[in-house]
Amino acid sequence: MGVDQRVIFVAQAEGLLRGLGADVTGRLKQRLKAAELDPDKPFPPGWPSARLGEWLDIASDELYPELPRSEAHRLIGRRFIEGWQGTLIGSASAQFLKLLGTRRALERLTRAFRTGDNYSETSVTFPSQNVALVTVKSEPLEHYTAGILDGGLAMMKVRGTVAIERAVGGVMVFRVEWEGG
Repeated sequence: MGVDQRVIFVAQAEGLLRGLGADVTGRLKQRLKAAELDPDKPFPPGWPSARLGEWLDIASDELYPELPRSEAHRLIGRRFIEGWQGTLIGSASAQFLKLLGTRRALERLTRAFRTGDNYSETSVTFPSQNVALVTVKSEPLEHYTAGILDGGLAMMKVRGTVAIERAVGGVMVFRVEWEGG
């Protein structure tokens, strides 16, 4: 892969597979293997960024065929966070984010996202005490990313909501509201 190429790292793939857990069998497993995500072989150092959307579509079609892809992607984003916490990098990062609290954790999202790829960027503004507008520049997977943010709140044991404010191309804005500090 070229130096300037957008790459997803092992932590992203491993977190996804761990999050999908026991569901990675049969047809889903075969389709993921065909898309270069083979849970039975050592992972390469990275994959082209477009693979992530392909993996999400495969998992959505196989696990949630009754749901629109947008809802399925969001569920998979939540599951990703659960699986990511089981990876070496994710476990350490999750513990650190829990200690920081909601506001400071949101300010450090780029670092957390960068455990999974070499290109995601985030910025955050706080229009009020417990409201954040989070801008994410990444693959245009707004529902998956909203699910990741949902899962992050749950991971930190914070009651809150995540709404997609807008998504144009690879620039997505989310409104995150939470209770407490």
